[in-house]
Amino acid sequence: MAVAGKTIPATDCNTGIGDRVASIVSVILFPWNSRIVNIMNQPLALQHSLMATFILPVARALRLCGIDALDVLDEVGIDAAKAANPDWRVPHAKFNALMTRSVELSDDEAFGLLAAEQLQPQVLHGLGLAWLASDTVYDGLQRLVRFGKLVSTTLDMQLIEERDLVHMVLGRNVEMDGFAFANRDYAVGMVTRMSQMTLGEFLAPVAIEIERPTPREPQRWDYMLSSRVSFEADATRITWSRADIMEPLVTGDPALARVNDEQTQAYLESFLSQTMSREVVDKIVERLPDGPPNQQQIADALHVSNRTLQRKLKDEGTSFMNLLQDTRLQLARKYLRQPSRSVVETSYLLGFSEPSTFSRAFKRWTGVAPADFRSQPPEQ
Repeated sequence: MAVAGKTIPATDCNTGIGDRVASIVSVILFPWNSRIVNIMNQPLALQHSLMATFILPVARALRLCGIDALDVLDEVGIDAAKAANPDWRVPHAKFNALMTRSVELSDDEAFGLLAAEQLQPQVLHGLGLAWLASDTVYDGLQRLVRFGKLVSTTLDMQLIEERDLVHMVLGRNVEMDGFAFANRDYAVGMVTRMSQMTLGEFLAPVAIEIERPTPREPQRWDYMLSSRVSFEADATRITWSRADIMEPLVTGDPALARVNDEQTQAYLESFLSQTMSREVVDKIVERLPDGPPNQQQIADALHVSNRTLQRKLKDEGTSFMNLLQDTRLQLARKYLRQPSRSVVETSYLLGFSEPSTFSRAFKRWTGVAPADFRSQPPEQ
């Protein structure tokens, strides 16, 4: 826990998007092979990213401005169908492009704050629920610092106590050309909104400093954040009265908060422990409709040598051919359980040139033909 003068280091709104979720998005496969299922269910962590659900408040804000959010997401290269998937993450560069374009189209320099006003706790998943169940607002802020990398890998948050004040410093560990300052507004707005929702009543920061140029209408920031806001700061910092955020909450539920902490920690650990197997499976799934890729093609796609790829997979107790076969098998079982997907379509999606070739391979893997498998009741 933080003590005075010390720092704790960081360790409904979109029906249109939900309607476009494609079946291929959720690669949640049947549990016949626990290894491949676990690999394919792990979130991607190859580049700086943030939780995909942070797209949802932005989309809601765009719609409030009379702008088609789906068109904007498509324009900046974000797959809207994946936004509701809790395991998917958005590359930071694409989210930055989204915020830049949103400010341009809305002609609203405070768009980041408008987006933050649309945020609901569910956007943060388990972290949001644990935050609401915290004993105090301060406790919720500690959780945000602890799980900050889950929210965004570019965030470097600190919670600092200074006499009767508590500062939340929102730093970033990555410099980016063309950085959208609406990102800073969005982050500040998100923290202040969640803090107020935790308390269940009005909670105003004592002061806010934002690392961004002074806007044309700075008074809007004062009004929307209910605080004195200064700009051109060296770092982004939100300051509260210690007494305000240390007040016990009647909604505090330590047991519920602990359960959600455990779930969030498990997700964070799996997210940060990226494996070569996961990367290989991602590339296999991506290329299967064009035919089964070979090991050299996957190595080239991952920018490693064939020998390095083989060695790393061996260190993880598997091989390229095992991953290829397991991936095709699990996807085959998944697709065959979908009544709308024919055996012929399934065979081509898995990279087989002929349905008969797929049928023989599937029977060799499982002992039953695809049609017979489809008629069997799903295993529990």
